[in-house]
Amino acid sequence: MPTDDLPISTDRDTSAEWEVLNDLIGRIYDSVLHPERWNDTLARITGALCPLRWESAFILWESNNPPRARFVAASGLAAGIQEIYTAVYAGAHPWSQRFVRYPNGSVVDSYDIVTREEFYESEFFRNFLKPYGIDRLIGVLLDRRGGERMGLMLPGPGDRDTEPLKRGLRVLAPHIQRAMRISDRLASLELAAGAARAVADAAPFAIFSLDDQLGILAANSRAARYADAGFIRMTGDRLAFTHPASQKKLAGLAAGSGPAGLAFQAVNEAGAECPVLAARIPRQSAAQIGGFQLGAALVVTMGSAPGETPVVEIDRVAQWYGLTPSEARLAVALAAGQTLQDYAALRAVSLNAARFLLKGIFRKTGATSQAQLVAMLARLPGGSG
Repeated sequence: MPTDDLPISTDRDTSAEWEVLNDLIGRIYDSVLHPERWNDTLARITGALCPLRWESAFILWESNNPPRARFVAASGLAAGIQEIYTAVYAGAHPWSQRFVRYPNGSVVDSYDIVTREEFYESEFFRNFLKPYGIDRLIGVLLDRRGGERMGLMLPGPGDRDTEPLKRGLRVLAPHIQRAMRISDRLASLELAAGAARAVADAAPFAIFSLDDQLGILAANSRAARYADAGFIRMTGDRLAFTHPASQKKLAGLAAGSGPAGLAFQAVNEAGAECPVLAARIPRQSAAQIGGFQLGAALVVTMGSAPGETPVVEIDRVAQWYGLTPSEARLAVALAAGQTLQDYAALRAVSLNAARFLLKGIFRKTGATSQAQLVAMLARLPGGSG
């Protein structure tokens, strides 16, 4: 690869070397946010630090027992090399078997771990590397996990001066290690966030995550339906109910402290009702440079799953009998004709948990059976939430 744009030190001038290394460090951390650039970053490392005819570099996870390997990034490898190595030689040659002895962060020269005579007798050299004129490896141990180790490998012909390469890798190794750990963490967070979005979008109702000023931090794909139906407004990235009483309840919940919940019916401009559950949660926060970033303080859901449409307003039941939101939702579900088994399955809770809620409902309402409870709810005075 051309390296005309990289300052290469030929006289080991310290300032020139640091200019090269600083450029490479910047590219390493840039590859954290753009993993597709790792191949180019490896090409830059070989172009800036390696002696002539050292043109290949790769990062791979490898295990000796069982023998396996998977490439993370690579540069300068001939076509098919990765596939042949993975299928035939992974974890089963002198370099791999002796590399494992060194701790993370080590810069290892293959000439220090196996004699040339022994290596020249190995099938790995005779049948795989010899046609390419490769008999030496400079590697860096980056990480270990679950019996595997990750390393940066730079192979080439042994009749070259590799001291500048090893000196540069000792500087770059800690940065590559940190970059890989950051990249791994970001990937895990993205997967978790993606799974959460998929679950939220699959829900049969709208879900909002709000800050304590009712600013919308996240909303699923069904949220727009309730704005179109006139239940809410989402202007300036803030959530507001068109029904003044509902808005007052939500604002009051946001102004409180400590976990709490509300169940009520929102009303749109046409007079239609929509069940709402709102919960105040411990304020989410994350440390960042210069302080903390604040996150969700409220979670709000709107609407009901199919077959859940309340016959009696949840908030009126809760307020009339002093029920918790969970107790009121179960009471309304029973009044709508659901069984305890239906409720438990729909809410993904155990039947024992549903029975526990029902005992609380009986205690607070004075009912002694589900039939009596349903009759009491049917006689509940009307009104709007």
